[in-house]
Amino acid sequence: MSLLAAIAFDPTIRGVLVVIVAVACLFGSVYLIVATNTGIRNGLLIALAALTGWCMSLGIFWTIYGIGMVGHSPSWMTLEFNFDRSSPMVTEQVASLPATSKLPDPIDFLLAYEQKNPGTRERIEETEGQGWEPESLTEAVTQVPHLKEQLDPKLGGWRILPESDSRRGEAVASSDAAMAANQVFGSNTTSSSYTVHDVFFFGGKAHAEPETIPGSRNIFQKAWNRIVTTVQLKNPTEYAAVTLQKNVAVTVAPGEAPPPAQVDQQASIVTVVLQRNLGNKRVIPFLFALFSGILFAVFCSMLHTRDKRAMATRADWDPKAA
Repeated sequence: MSLLAAIAFDPTIRGVLVVIVAVACLFGSVYLIVATNTGIRNGLLIALAALTGWCMSLGIFWTIYGIGMVGHSPSWMTLEFNFDRSSPMVTEQVASLPATSKLPDPIDFLLAYEQKNPGTRERIEETEGQGWEPESLTEAVTQVPHLKEQLDPKLGGWRILPESDSRRGEAVASSDAAMAANQVFGSNTTSSSYTVHDVFFFGGKAHAEPETIPGSRNIFQKAWNRIVTTVQLKNPTEYAAVTLQKNVAVTVAPGEAPPPAQVDQQASIVTVVLQRNLGNKRVIPFLFALFSGILFAVFCSMLHTRDKRAMATRADWDPKAA
């Protein structure tokens, strides 16, 4: 009774038993039916060939769609924290990225475009409100994608990401985790301890870059980029640089809502450098499909050999000699 109670209340043991019973029923029922018609040995080979063939097909689908028994998903690895761009960078690629102080002022950058393109201010204020001004270059290029086309050539091979780019959110989330894990601003470092300004990208597949201006590429350009990206087997190393600045520390009384975050203008700009780790998401399902395919070929070969021997035996049999 104690053993049954342990099995009933232990989810691990119960889960293992469920899997064992399920596999035994799946394979055992097929083997039982086939063996009664073809014999024990031949039935076992047929059932094993069917099982491994099904596993190979399953592994192929897992590999194509990246589902099932997968490996590690792509992620960002933290390379370094730079607290002052005047000091040398450990990552060589970041040296070509201009410091924030050498980049255009967001307000002046947007104002120069508005002077050449009347109507831009009205369109922005319809969504952002009267008197809105960008606090970072990211906000400027998000509102006016044409500014990204003007800014990217000045970044030394880097590309700024607008807020609408999903890659920006993933890079910021990774930098938030790295900042908290390394306690960059003290033991209480959280995402509310600083304000993220801009996110820059470097490297990666050039043809995989999304449109700067929605609708600027026709269907043939999109198809060509998809083909080139697929054929390009080697993935160039991709880097991300997240610039952020510490907020002013405030004390909130119990029960009161915290005030809006304010950037400490005296604090230096911190650059978090990340490198893309492509992971091995499809390696495990590919190996599973490969191993299952080898077993499938072996069992099919054994069945074929048995069939040839049976046919040779029937061909050599002489009814008169019997």
